[in-house]
Amino acid sequence: MVITVTLNPAMDKTLLIENLTLGTVNRVDSLRYDIGGKGINVSKVLKNFGIDSICTGFLGGIWEDIFKKELDKRGIKHNFISIKGNTRTNTKIVDIDNKVYTDINEPGPHITKEELNEFINMFRGMCQKEDIVILAGGVGPSIPKNIYGTLTAIAKGNGARVILDAEGELLEEGIREKPHVIKPNEHELKMLLNIDIKDKKDILKGAKCIRDLGIERVLVSLGEKGAMYVTEEDDLEAQGLKVPVKGTVGAGDSMVAALVYSMVNKLNAKETLAFAQASGAASVMLEGTEACTIEQVKSLLNQAELGIREVV
Repeated sequence: MVITVTLNPAMDKTLLIENLTLGTVNRVDSLRYDIGGKGINVSKVLKNFGIDSICTGFLGGIWEDIFKKELDKRGIKHNFISIKGNTRTNTKIVDIDNKVYTDINEPGPHITKEELNEFINMFRGMCQKEDIVILAGGVGPSIPKNIYGTLTAIAKGNGARVILDAEGELLEEGIREKPHVIKPNEHELKMLLNIDIKDKKDILKGAKCIRDLGIERVLVSLGEKGAMYVTEEDDLEAQGLKVPVKGTVGAGDSMVAALVYSMVNKLNAKETLAFAQASGAASVMLEGTEACTIEQVKSLLNQAELGIREVV
């Protein structure tokens, strides 16, 4: 089973505006709502990749039933802890004319100690041997920063494999328990290791440093510059793919879904990086946090494969 954990889900509201002007009244050209949160986004993509998963985390307030109904509609299993607080709304503003993307993210609800303990106990019972667990995204203000370390230890103790996609203290604390894979972006890598990054050699050095801590695989997403994938055997880089960009939210989540796909289908390192790069590119071609399809990814796969090489 694949388990995706989203401790701070959000209803993603995307506004498309022509020539956004601050300090004045702006008319919305179009808008859309998408259930979101990094783990949920991963599950949405996995469903399109033909891989079943179960979503878990916290939901509450006016959005709770809407999330559950949408997941049911998509055929995605879910088991959330119902909380007293309200699931947040994140607003994405797309300036169509200037191609500027602005995110306004709410902090999220207060999670009580009782709600958190209920989730941890449920999570402990969910994880089984050979499961793949994705721990992704930020957390609400009341959740301790070592939560991903706690969940990683539980999952590994039950024989599951863990992919961690987080930033800041959440990532720093999480890697203490040695998840199997992490997916930082360039900024997250820089902050984690407190290093300057001037070129790809610095990125490679940083990724190797993390690998030497006992983490088997490190996928560093680099946006339009591509990606780097460091494993126990390989140091690979992928060139960025030139595609029309309609939204940047969810590209990293699609790359995490690609990591799961590669584990399920036993792809080698080069195949994994190409699939991840194609998945990220396919995602930015879509509006909002719409999930890319396997067909869209495969249409970019040959181009991605041509851009894979050893890091030198």
